[in-house]
Amino acid sequence: MPAGRMTLFPSWVRSLAPLVGADLRRRYAGSLLGGAWAVLAPVLEAATYGVVFGWVLGASASRGLPYAVLIASGLFPWIAFREAVEGCATLLPDNRWIRRSRVPLDLLVAKLVVTASVRAAIGLLVVLGFALATGRRPGAAGWLLPPVAFVLQAIGTFGVGRLVAPVAALAPDLRPTLVSALTLLTFASPILYPESAARGWLRTVLLCNPFTHLLRLYRTPAEPLAGAGLLGSLAVATSAALAMAALGGWVRERAWWRARDLL
Repeated sequence: MPAGRMTLFPSWVRSLAPLVGADLRRRYAGSLLGGAWAVLAPVLEAATYGVVFGWVLGASASRGLPYAVLIASGLFPWIAFREAVEGCATLLPDNRWIRRSRVPLDLLVAKLVVTASVRAAIGLLVVLGFALATGRRPGAAGWLLPPVAFVLQAIGTFGVGRLVAPVAALAPDLRPTLVSALTLLTFASPILYPESAARGWLRTVLLCNPFTHLLRLYRTPAEPLAGAGLLGSLAVATSAALAMAALGGWVRERAWWRARDLL
């Protein structure tokens, strides 16, 4: 690259796609269905939740949204977030060779985020497909907001990953604590139940949870937002993603070298 030339993305971005492809192939190597498991695994998990909560326990969705669509549109993005963050918590201990290489930490974090985002993309397609199949007309904003939510989630998750990776190497007790916290957040987000089912203090918790507003954007084609509700959820989701990106960058700059010396 010529001296003084500015680029929009870091140089490691060109290595991201091959790494993600290799990771997906390795993950499903030897299985009969191969890469199809990237789609089938979350579908089967969503179906399990749908049967248990929707049929056995009699849970219902809101405003005519089928419970299966509610589950898919919430669970798939959440699985993507959780998989990436938990992967980042063990990233440095599992890749001790990085201490002696010039491979940037950010590339490994981005690989985990993009690989996990395949599941979030499935949730996005489920909502868009349902809206098309049922003839819903959410307007231009309704069709655009799910991809916006997808990008915001990737940005925020990348920031969280940059924070978690070095901190978890410095404080190993963070890893089991993180698993428990993410399990708690699963039920503190409208993933397995409609937002309308929350009452009292739980309603307040949901409104303070940025993931609630992200899921509103994902579900816009099926459950349209309008006016202040749309702008408010977009503002909260965007602010949270950018804040996580900034905080992750700040922590990474200050903790990376100490974490690397412990490997």
